[in-house]
Parts: sequence; structure tokens; C-alpha cells
Amino acid sequence: MYFPLIFHEKLNGFLNLVYLPPNSWENKTKTKINLYAIFSDGSDWNTIELPQLEYGESVTYEESYFKQYPIKSNLLLFYPTFKKLPKTLRTLPSDRHWHSTTPAWRNSTGFTNEYAQVSYQAEMEPFPPKASLLTFHPFIQYSNMNNNLIIINLTKEPSIMEHELKVYNSQTFKYIDSVRVKSNSATEIPLDQYNFESSDLPVFTCDTMAAIPFGLGISKDGFTLSLEHTHPPASLVIFGDRRTAQSNIKQKWFQKLGSKN
Repeated sequence: MYFPLIFHEKLNGFLNLVYLPPNSWENKTKTKINLYAIFSDGSDWNTIELPQLEYGESVTYEESYFKQYPIKSNLLLFYPTFKKLPKTLRTLPSDRHWHSTTPAWRNSTGFTNEYAQVSYQAEMEPFPPKASLLTFHPFIQYSNMNNNLIIINLTKEPSIMEHELKVYNSQTFKYIDSVRVKSNSATEIPLDQYNFESSDLPVFTCDTMAAIPFGLGISKDGFTLSLEHTHPPASLVIFGDRRTAQSNIKQKWFQKLGSKN
């Protein structure tokens, strides 16, 4: 389990992490735990050792704390562990120390400026190297807002690869644009350039990479921020095999849009 901090050109990214379990029957260990920040340079995972966490302690880190490090992917991962990590890693560690599932152990990740703050409950696990993305984006806001889409990908290997993200209108199936997004990174895409109408529902696909998509809204006067992520198609499935249902939903939409699975 990894907890992301996202860097942004115009906002200040932050992360708040609490060493308290989300329930009373899992993760009963109450000893100090090591905390590392991890980022990819394209060849290796680089680790930054941070002060240990005491049980019950809450810590907040801002992106300004890490300005001296060459973090070019705009994505920094926080990893709590009872082990010591070396300075560099060839693959992300897989030991699960905070592994609550009811609910998942989460942190708060978000952005601030001089007027506002916004966050969401975040945790990440690496995506498989061969996967795909299908997401609908109903979060475009009109009037005084700048709308952006942030695509976050994480894999176990440190390579930073470019992938093609395609933009469509889900009502007309019309192809609109293609943009480059990166693995092990947070890639931001301005959405206002596409002039979507309020009746449109944009859809984004990537044939070669899975990711978590976020809508980030910034009011033109800076007084308002909004941040929300969409959910994968399987989240709409209550009973049955969710993976198969998601695969079927993706396949149908890829065929409609002329994309490949």
C-alpha cells in the first residue's frame, strides 16, 4: 500500500498520514514504524528516509519539503514499513504492514493555495504492466472554473514510459484528441481546450496503461478548488464476478469508440 503526494505547478501538494488503524481488529501493532518517500528517476526507485511514526501520530508533508530532490514525474509515494530500505530499489517493496481492508487504510492527499484547500482519501497499489483504462468524466464545471484531468499511474518497475490517452464524446462516439501520459507519474491534461458542452460526457481510454483519473477544478480567482476521482466500471457491479463485468464493459466501449482492448 502506497500513499501518493502529487506535485502541481500552480498549487501546493500535501499529504496527511495518521498512524491509527481504521478498525479495532486488524493491525494491532503499536510500535514505531519507518516511513519512506519513494520516487522514480526512470531507472530506479529512489528512497527518502523520513522520521519514524509513533502509534497515534499524525504527520503532514508538503511538496515544498522535497524541492531539493529531482522528482520529475510529479508523483511521490509514501511507504510505511518495519524494515529498512536501501537508497535505491529496482522494484517497489511488496511487504504489507498496514493491510486493513474493512475499510482500507487511507491518507488524505490534496492541494492548497493561499485561499483554499481540497483533498481526497487516497491509497494506491501498483497496476499490472499490461492493462487498460476506460473512464467517463462528469466533473467538468462551467463559469469561473479551469478544468483539468490528472492521470496517475503506478507500476512495480521504475521505468517512466509514454502512453497514448484518447479523448472521445461518449454520446456521439466522436474521436476528439490524443495526448501523451506517463507511467509512474501524475500527468495533467487541461480540459477546457475541448469546449465540452454541459450535455456532453467525455470519455477517456488508454489501451496500454491503467490509471486513476482525477478531475481538478481551479476557479479563475483562486478562491475555489475541487478534486474528485472517477471509479472503474466494476464499481457499479454489486453481485457476481466484477472483473469479468469490467472486462465486458470495457470491451463494448472500446469497440464502440474504435479503440483496442
